[in-house]
Amino acid sequence: MNVEAKLEAFNRALLGGDELGAVVRGHIYIENELIAFIKARLPVPEAIKDREIDYSMRVKLAVALGLDPSFEPALNFVGSLRNQFAHSLEARIGKQEAVNFEKALGAHRAITSAAYRQVHIHLGTEAAAIPTKQQEPKDRIILCFVMLWAGILIEAHAAALARSADQP
Repeated sequence: MNVEAKLEAFNRALLGGDELGAVVRGHIYIENELIAFIKARLPVPEAIKDREIDYSMRVKLAVALGLDPSFEPALNFVGSLRNQFAHSLEARIGKQEAVNFEKALGAHRAITSAAYRQVHIHLGTEAAAIPTKQQEPKDRIILCFVMLWAGILIEAHAAALARSADQP
């Protein structure tokens, strides 16, 4: 690839809503909710500095602290996908990545499909809705990110509520 092509690709990556941006932003949002969950569950959250543990350890720690273990495969997949994009200029979201993320979500995938359908019913666009299996891989990945983020957000919120109820 020549310099002009590299510069053009770099500008697209910075300025566009590309796959890299979707993967990195999705990972960041999910990691922030993991951190919120962990802080809500630890008796002394200040004892661990955010930079002292990596994403993989955060996943393990969150599960050890009571995060629904059914989220673990999807959380691990997100970490792997982010690493794939962080270490390769040619990384892309293909059909296999979407299928793998959906499998990693396990039973949570059914919730995603039901929510997707309910949104279209609410908007009156059900007839025009494209079934998730027929969507572009990037769109499928984004739906998976939304589902996982929402699930972790709910768990973090519940942990924060429980913590505040336990404090005098």
